[in-house]
Amino acid sequence: MERSRFYKFFPPLQFLQMPTVGLDISDASMRFVELIEKQKGFEIGRFGERAIPRGIIESGEVKKVDELRAIFADIKKTYGLEFAAVSLPEEQAYLFDLKLPLMKHSEVRGAIELLLEEQIPLKASETLFDYEIEEETEKGIQVSVSAVPRILVEGYLEAFSASGISPVVFEIEAQSIARAVVPEGYKEPCLIVDFGKTRSGIAIISDGRVEFTSTIPVGGDSLTDAIAKNLKVSHSEAEKIKRGKGIVGISDNEDLSLALISSVSVLRDEATRHLSYWKNHRDEFEKTHKEIQKIYLCGGDSNLSGLAEYLSLGLSVPAELANTLINVNTLDGYVPEIDFNNSLRYATAIGLALRRLQ
Repeated sequence: MERSRFYKFFPPLQFLQMPTVGLDISDASMRFVELIEKQKGFEIGRFGERAIPRGIIESGEVKKVDELRAIFADIKKTYGLEFAAVSLPEEQAYLFDLKLPLMKHSEVRGAIELLLEEQIPLKASETLFDYEIEEETEKGIQVSVSAVPRILVEGYLEAFSASGISPVVFEIEAQSIARAVVPEGYKEPCLIVDFGKTRSGIAIISDGRVEFTSTIPVGGDSLTDAIAKNLKVSHSEAEKIKRGKGIVGISDNEDLSLALISSVSVLRDEATRHLSYWKNHRDEFEKTHKEIQKIYLCGGDSNLSGLAEYLSLGLSVPAELANTLINVNTLDGYVPEIDFNNSLRYATAIGLALRRLQ
């Protein structure tokens, strides 16, 4: 499979010698994971996270460059990170497939660029894109394209400048998560639900490729706010209650139960919409898709008691907590530094680190 990258900052030999670190950046936090290659698989090296104060990043777009740079510099000072593969927010991304006539591989990028404005509401000059050649036959070449606004990436590059950390590649968040939670070699369609702090991402993966994504403004904070409001407690106390009782553990307060279920119902409805879209949408050859068999649940609040069970209600496919280390190590004789519950928060960072190794 031929790959193209947004940026190639360093020559190959230097690139291969770099530590493998994935850096996941969201509106509210950033997390990083380093993977170290051993004889029996990879092991987790350095890892950690930092909170990002509100307003520095909004909907994935950098609003306060200097303040974000200061956070990068602090991580550099504390952990000694130098190079990182970095996530880009999927709500700012466009994913689509293209069928091109037969041509030299060196001509593919130019051909995609000529067709960009027919696929996305951005000018080609305002866009950065990545692509994979998925299939090549005597009839033509099929490529999978991911594109983002140029200004989005430039904002992150400016924040990284003079911070001491150099980004070596950018990747859309859903692609990183899929690499972490979908077992290597698994080709069947599946759905990924990333239940984060302030938002949730939903993606359809088929044959190892991200086919469709969406983002909704519902996350763990929505549940915490509902608890704080109904029980008249502080945000920190509400967070403790949420962690201790989950979404179905507060049955003696009808208003609160309705508020919690209402928030999660939005997430379930969006998952239902994705399942319906995939079932009824035909591919480029007018063939129906194979049915989705698995729903993988990850993200910071994905392990809340009752969440997986509630999402499974009314869906044709049961939801299960993802194993974010499935492609890292068999765990036979190796106990990772990150426990299972915490590993769900690091899915994107783990997937980014795996990209560097692959």
